[in-house]
Amino acid sequence: MASKPLLPISRQLDLVIYDFVKILLKHSSTDPGFSSNVGISLGALLLSGCISMSGINSQAELKDAKTLDTGTRVNSAAVIDWPNQDWWTAYQDPQLNMLVAQTISENPTLKAANSRVALSQAYADSMHAETLPDISLGGSISRERFTAEQFIPPPWAGSTSWNNSVTAKASYDLDLWDKQKNIWNAALDEKQATAIEVQQVKLELESAVVSTYIQLEMQYNLRDIAQEYLDQVNQRIAIARRSLAAGIGTQMTLSETETPLPLARARIEAIDGHISLLKSQLAALTGQGPGFGDSITRPTLVLDAPIGLPDTLPANLVGRRPDVMANRLYVKAASKNIEGAKAAFYPNINLLAFVGFQALSFSNLLTSAASVAGVGPAISLPIFDGGRRRSNLSAKTAIYDIAVENYNSVMVRALQDVSDQLLIMQVTQQQMDEAKQALGNADRSYQLSLKSYHAGLSNYQHVLELHQVLLQQKDTLTQLQATRLDTYAGLMRSLGGGTLDSVSQAIQ
Repeated sequence: MASKPLLPISRQLDLVIYDFVKILLKHSSTDPGFSSNVGISLGALLLSGCISMSGINSQAELKDAKTLDTGTRVNSAAVIDWPNQDWWTAYQDPQLNMLVAQTISENPTLKAANSRVALSQAYADSMHAETLPDISLGGSISRERFTAEQFIPPPWAGSTSWNNSVTAKASYDLDLWDKQKNIWNAALDEKQATAIEVQQVKLELESAVVSTYIQLEMQYNLRDIAQEYLDQVNQRIAIARRSLAAGIGTQMTLSETETPLPLARARIEAIDGHISLLKSQLAALTGQGPGFGDSITRPTLVLDAPIGLPDTLPANLVGRRPDVMANRLYVKAASKNIEGAKAAFYPNINLLAFVGFQALSFSNLLTSAASVAGVGPAISLPIFDGGRRRSNLSAKTAIYDIAVENYNSVMVRALQDVSDQLLIMQVTQQQMDEAKQALGNADRSYQLSLKSYHAGLSNYQHVLELHQVLLQQKDTLTQLQATRLDTYAGLMRSLGGGTLDSVSQAIQ
């Protein structure tokens, strides 16, 4: 005789519970005490059979900013104030202020970030709704033919009539273990993190505008130097031509003198092209078309800000950099999602109720005889789910570990960013001091060569050679000045760019 195939474990478990309930109902009808005793035993059995969450634990640990060694450079820096929200006004350029303001109001990337906040708020609201009662009103009207071969009695059996109902239903999840509450609170933390990320996007855009604008000023200054060099080349060519015409020069000398001319012109053309590209980039950052760049004039940046860092840097950095703050909130949200996933392992109770009317005709639908009502709890206890709850808890725990390590990484990079910007600022300032000294020496040599030439003690070729050295020193100093201006913007960004001034409004 062939054996019957085995049923799935879940189906076998259903059959066992079904048989147990039949026995309970049979004996409870003759022995009331038996029902209560078996009910207690059943409760103990079910509780002992709950799905286990053992062995699922977080492996990550949050770094404390105070334990990170900031280094001698940071600790010995001069003390300055924390950045203001409008830190770029330190450059004292009205046009820059206008460009940043327009970027904040018109940039599509920033607008999209604000829309993500609205999306996360909607999700948080939907999670909040899960913690509230659900009340609905429904009705149905149908024309039916009722079978004459089942439980429907005459005269309805075999006839066709209307089947109508109007019912109000209500349900409320007691959320005994705060499952929905934790999920809702996690959604609120994620919404706050998204709002703070808007501040990060805003800060990055502000920094991009400032850096691009600094590059624009540098290109204008380099163009002045390139034009001065082109004028020098033309002077050399003019001297060579006069010498050739006077019979004291050669064609080879003239040809050698004319050699740098195309490159000098090409450099100016390249700089002009770079200026146009930078203006186009500024136009895009402000949310405008390329034509807007044509209205941007030459920058006039002046920076007198001191070099240094605010005090108590590591501790306050947690609360001032938007990327650090957002990642910390994601850690909080992930922790609450773990609590929500754990709560799914425990029994839960839903309160259900309904009231309304049901009738097989319109005339009797709203009468007391047609009224229906019911109320009672619906109890659920997870016993076997194929590992779904354990898998969900494992996933939430892994997400928490990822959030923690992301926070740790952002914290370490934040301190590194501050230290690096400070180092670049200090080194650049030292290089500028040396470049200014070299420029002063080159200028004195050039002035002396002019006096010597006018006194008839040297030729003009020597003057032009020293002038070229002077131009090279100007070029070096111009690039160092741009680096200093840009590093100041980087330092302000690394310190949070005044986020603390505005974050309280962003997370409401």
